[in-house]
Amino acid sequence: MARTQIGVFFGGQSPEHEVSVITGLQAAAALSTQGNSVVPVYVSKAGRWYVGDQLKDIKAFGDVPKLLSQCAEITLAPGPGRSLALIPRHRGRFKTNREIVLDVAFLAFHGSSGENGSVQGLCETMTVPYTGSGVAASALGMNKVLSKKACLFVGVPVVDWVEVSESSFRNKEEAELTRIETSLGFPAIVKPISLGSSIGIARVENCAELDAAIEEALRYDAHVLVEKCVPNLREINASVLGDGVDSRVSVLEEPLGTEGVLSFKDKYMNDSSGGKTSSSKSMGEGMASLGRVIPAPVTEDEAVLIREMALKVFAALDCSGVVRIDFLMDAITGEVWFNEINTIPGSLSFYLWEPAGVPFDSLVQTLVDLAIHRFEERTRRVRSYDVNLLAERSAKGLKGSKS
Repeated sequence: MARTQIGVFFGGQSPEHEVSVITGLQAAAALSTQGNSVVPVYVSKAGRWYVGDQLKDIKAFGDVPKLLSQCAEITLAPGPGRSLALIPRHRGRFKTNREIVLDVAFLAFHGSSGENGSVQGLCETMTVPYTGSGVAASALGMNKVLSKKACLFVGVPVVDWVEVSESSFRNKEEAELTRIETSLGFPAIVKPISLGSSIGIARVENCAELDAAIEEALRYDAHVLVEKCVPNLREINASVLGDGVDSRVSVLEEPLGTEGVLSFKDKYMNDSSGGKTSSSKSMGEGMASLGRVIPAPVTEDEAVLIREMALKVFAALDCSGVVRIDFLMDAITGEVWFNEINTIPGSLSFYLWEPAGVPFDSLVQTLVDLAIHRFEERTRRVRSYDVNLLAERSAKGLKGSKS
């Protein structure tokens, strides 16, 4: 039986580029242990696409220009049947002269176009199965305001927030600062609306800090979210795996930060040892380097509530694959609010599934199986309407045209 040829896509034009490289290489290593043929597909920071066995070695990314000189730049095209063809653009030394056909696109992008539905739409246009959530769920999940609104619609509470656009802030900065202070007060949390990995996020205590934090967040996004700060803050996260309402929740975690609000440094440059597996050690720890308590020290009632909320969010956004949903909790009152969802979480949240009895290699294979199943479900629907409209128009002529 022919092995499934899986392209693992990572990198991309995103501030989370390096994090995506780690996740992609972790996934590629785990998929190889399942008997699949794995093709790494790297998207550079310049937005160019490359293949090559050298891309499987994370040490090679220490000198990216040298690495890419040994790889083949490619373009994409629909392949035969339900597949995607990778076509080399240049030929010569170190380059491949052959077209590579993929059975499944395994998406390991974080942030920007790789996670916001754009690449998912490309895969649907190319008619190839792809892992993770679909176009709409990916777009909703990336936009922190829209995902909050979706949660409110199904009765999942969120903290109060104010949205700030670059155009409104530039035109009436003082009025916007006053509006935010009046609506939310201080302290508050500022973050770009469509970014992850805690990039551009800040806690502010007054208008001067708010002004500076919004300016910083606008460097990454044209829209900024300002949220009321939760008192006695704890963050409790859950991962959900499945498709639509057919899904299950992992164990819960409580991540530990050093600055009150988890920073990029806390998440990816921490030396603590949580959630490690042999498949991740050689690839860099990614999200597994974050200090965390697993399982999260919460009561059984609190755990049940958070798991129920996680499933509600997953179903409301029509997610698929594996996601991580982050919740905020008041440690004194026990109140819980939805914070945000990551439709392609760092390191695919494997560190939350291994304690639940799902090893990393099984997790990534499940994502591939879900991708194929969802593709088959989608493509069995009617995709065309059998009417010879153009022949009729050809006979009668278009309205307004001379016949």
